[in-house]
Amino acid sequence: MAGGGRPPKPTALKLVQGNAGKRAINKNEPKPKLAKPKCPGHLSPKAKTAFKNVSKLLEDMGVLTIADGMALEMLCDAYAEWRDLRKEIEVAGSSTYTTIGTSGDVVIKARPQVAMASDAWKRIKSMTAEFGLTAASRTKLSVAEKEEIDPLAEYMARNK
Repeated sequence: MAGGGRPPKPTALKLVQGNAGKRAINKNEPKPKLAKPKCPGHLSPKAKTAFKNVSKLLEDMGVLTIADGMALEMLCDAYAEWRDLRKEIEVAGSSTYTTIGTSGDVVIKARPQVAMASDAWKRIKSMTAEFGLTAASRTKLSVAEKEEIDPLAEYMARNK
């Protein structure tokens, strides 16, 4: 983005929230097919579990498209990383440790896992908002109601 600043608002959000800036609506914005992306085989077991659970949730919300695979992969990978780092901190029993400084004084330092977990948390927070997985971000979404499918009517239509 050339000038920095805010990223552009998706057209769907402009239509739902109103186009306060009166900027032109992109009528040719891509509309990827609603579908669950395939879980990448290289993810860790924790990340695969998260991928399965989050993709099901997003699919049920009606917001998951085939184009979301990479972003979902990054979210689930960061989540698995955060969980592993939090476990390491729990096992250590504290987010700090003591050491002896060069002058012989006792120095209390943060474990490296604390900063790494904080970084993973920031990535998770950003990605969950992108997908509408936080209470605040959901207020900005609007999805069409899923149409109830009548199995008998569907069968009858196919077998005319």
